[in-house]
Amino acid sequence: MLPRIVITPGEPAGIGPDLCVQIAQQSFPCEIVLVCDPELLRARAQKLGLPLQVEIFDPQKTAAVVAGTIKVVPAKLHRPVSCGKLDSANAAYVLDTLRIAVAGCMSGTFAALVTGPVHKGIINDAGIAFSGHTEFLAELTHAPQPVMMLTAPGLRVA
Repeated sequence: MLPRIVITPGEPAGIGPDLCVQIAQQSFPCEIVLVCDPELLRARAQKLGLPLQVEIFDPQKTAAVVAGTIKVVPAKLHRPVSCGKLDSANAAYVLDTLRIAVAGCMSGTFAALVTGPVHKGIINDAGIAFSGHTEFLAELTHAPQPVMMLTAPGLRVA
């Protein structure tokens, strides 16, 4: 069985959806699944001039990523998105994508989670107390001592 990696694109007005469309242009020896609004991806693909076929994720079927196709667990935006224009109405959407992805990891549906960049300020502007991915993921997983670690060849920072 291929490893299954889930990705949350992060802030819908930011670069995360663009990166996900670009990821979908490549083949991978694993299954990549996005948690996001399929229409957001289609709109970004069109803006980028890139082909994209969106398929709804079926956990009973596993297949490697085929260039130009991406599997999605649908999550609905709360308001339409304009690139680069933050909207606090979509803050709950951003957190919902993380909750769905973490639940999938905790249940064993996904082997790993990759998160796109979020905008802490716009989430806080929506009236949601949010200090960042690390603390939010720790809360969802009941981790007693969360630590963020960044790695590069010859370097690890925690």
